[in-house]
Amino acid sequence: MTDQNINDYDPDEYDIKEVSEDVEVEEVLDEGKRRFLLILQLFLIAIIGFIAFLGIRYLISPAPINQMLPAFNIQPAPPAYKFSFAADKPSGMAVSPDNQRIYVVETAGDHLVKMFDRDGNLLTSFAPPYTDRSNRALTYIAVSPTGKVYVNDSYNDTISIFDADGNYIDGIISKERTLSKLVFENTGLVPTPGTIYAYDILSHSVFYQEPGKPKQTIPGAQLKRWSPIGIRFDVTGNLLVTNLSSGVHEVLVFPNDSLEGNLVEFNPVVLNFGVEGTGPGELSFPNTVVRDSKGNYYVSDGNNGRISVWTPDGKYSTFFGMGSTAETLNLSRGIWMDANDHLHIADAVGQVVRVYDVSKSEPAFMFNIGQYGIDEGLFRSPTDVLIDGTGRMYVADRNNSRVQVWSY
Repeated sequence: MTDQNINDYDPDEYDIKEVSEDVEVEEVLDEGKRRFLLILQLFLIAIIGFIAFLGIRYLISPAPINQMLPAFNIQPAPPAYKFSFAADKPSGMAVSPDNQRIYVVETAGDHLVKMFDRDGNLLTSFAPPYTDRSNRALTYIAVSPTGKVYVNDSYNDTISIFDADGNYIDGIISKERTLSKLVFENTGLVPTPGTIYAYDILSHSVFYQEPGKPKQTIPGAQLKRWSPIGIRFDVTGNLLVTNLSSGVHEVLVFPNDSLEGNLVEFNPVVLNFGVEGTGPGELSFPNTVVRDSKGNYYVSDGNNGRISVWTPDGKYSTFFGMGSTAETLNLSRGIWMDANDHLHIADAVGQVVRVYDVSKSEPAFMFNIGQYGIDEGLFRSPTDVLIDGTGRMYVADRNNSRVQVWSY
């Protein structure tokens, strides 16, 4: 460096530049911190808002978390197996509106309805009056939105009605008659609480007994034949019944106001659809009926190996599930529609619960649950499936004599 260059050097000039650069760096760092804190605050506000949304949503309409979350078009995972409890060849199940009681129909032993708590502990058992294991054949069961228990007896062609604790109320013996109505028509007797009724299909006799009085008989009751099998309630309280009487395979829909009123005045306007056969719009041993969120009916068309679909006014629409792949049906029995319009089907021959998404215009297979076997989480002839309001799934594992509990 020359002497001239040395003399021209001003150290203060360079110090000022270095300080200015440090200040600019600090300002950039401070701006980055402010942006980070702002983003973090917005993120925390969003989380708090989402939690508040779930809390309000739950207070308005309690439901499992997976049903309250917004739909992101993510394929849901199958449920996880939890435990099982013993039942003597169970065929049908129902759950109380508060999800605390599980009602199970047994097809072996004494052919009883058994009531369990959520842990699988037996609370009590009951059956239609004036019957025993030799003259009753209980198959399916349903619980109304008000907690009443309905049990079909395919031996006596009766749907018996009980309160939530298993105390007998009345029985439906045809599309237009209850036992109390028939007794009233023949005797003028207005039923009092605690009156017991029963129907014997062999003698066509109706029995009734008022509290503290001897049993009375009305012989030769002339009834239009029917044979109710599968029973379910929809969300509005309508009773959905499959009827397999002589040469007739159909669905019957009893409106809720006909069931919660005075059963002596039972005179429902019943919607019915379906005829026996194998073609479109025909049914062969239908088992269970459920509805989707649009009001459409889905029928487990057992011997036709398919699900038949009908519009809310009972017009035939389509069917699905037939075939010979892992996604198709063998012998569909009990079915259940969850809040997301996912149809769960107990396939008694396929040894699985098959799940279809029917929320779109075309049904889409989702996954199978379980497989054949005797170990935990495996099935031997599953005959019914239901999902309670907490996301628990119950499966009647008939030939393993147990009820399996799964959870979404």
